[in-house]
Amino acid sequence: MVIILKVRFHTPHQYVFYHHHIKHLLLLWEKEQKKELYLIVEESNDELLLQYPGETYTEMILQELEPIFFQTLETEEERFPAILGATFFYQKRLIGMYYHQHRPEEEPPYFFEIRNEQIVELADEEYQEVAKIFLEEFPDYVSVNSPSKQP
Repeated sequence: MVIILKVRFHTPHQYVFYHHHIKHLLLLWEKEQKKELYLIVEESNDELLLQYPGETYTEMILQELEPIFFQTLETEEERFPAILGATFFYQKRLIGMYYHQHRPEEEPPYFFEIRNEQIVELADEEYQEVAKIFLEEFPDYVSVNSPSKQP
């Protein structure tokens, strides 16, 4: 028997991201200084079917992503907070796609290599290829904006 509950979270800190092609929801509870992680099993319209992956999985993913999940990026125009939106591999290297925290729909995604719990700029000649692979692997993630050069 499956029981479906409609739950709304009372935290403004809800982040959907892909990690190794698995869609996740990260919830941050500031007052309690607590983080919760769920797998997004299914989604339709404004509903998500979530599955709790267990404490071991949650700890493993948070340990891997916490150091690089939130970043401050800088372009010629501004310095802004960015959020990890997806991870994927390019030539056996882990790549992170980041989006502007306050204008995710209006700004292009930014790509970096993730190495030793840090983000590293990609070479100019690799950047367009990485963006192309991202568009192929995550076509529903990107809005009409085309990827641009990193900050």
